[in-house]
Amino acid sequence: MAKYQEAAPKILAALEQGLSNKDAATAAGVNEDTFYTWMKEKNEFPELVQRAKEAGRQNAVRDVEAALLNLAKGCEWEDVRTEYESKLNPQTGKYEPVIKKQVRVKKRVPANTEAIKFYLTNKAPEVWKNRLEQNNTGNLNTKLQLEVVSGNPDDAEFPSNEAEVDVAR
Repeated sequence: MAKYQEAAPKILAALEQGLSNKDAATAAGVNEDTFYTWMKEKNEFPELVQRAKEAGRQNAVRDVEAALLNLAKGCEWEDVRTEYESKLNPQTGKYEPVIKKQVRVKKRVPANTEAIKFYLTNKAPEVWKNRLEQNNTGNLNTKLQLEVVSGNPDDAEFPSNEAEVDVAR
């Protein structure tokens, strides 16, 4: 019983982070078979596991949405590269790592048009839709339209309410 009370919160926390049943059990220090035994024998455990998995799914969706938005908008970060050297510490008589050189570089990922289209058509479908038209007359051209379906067309960044791109296959 003590093992369950100690391991169950660790398993649930690991499931909330998106780990599998097996990995969550391992992280809590129990065998996968023990996990499934508790699923059968502990009345409240299956429901707690289900809630933790749902929280893990929601956390993952939130993280992926944030990453998609960063791709759509473009993002910037600072990359830090540090070089170390060993120097003798006279007080301890031991060699310790000391920063020799540190280089900071700002990096930028430009906005990704595919991420923009995906984000707009899924997050604001009442305003944006992605329509694919194919010409089946033997010619392999596809017309891709990203269309403002409501709102003021003048607010869009296009000269009209449609933007057309011919894509040759």
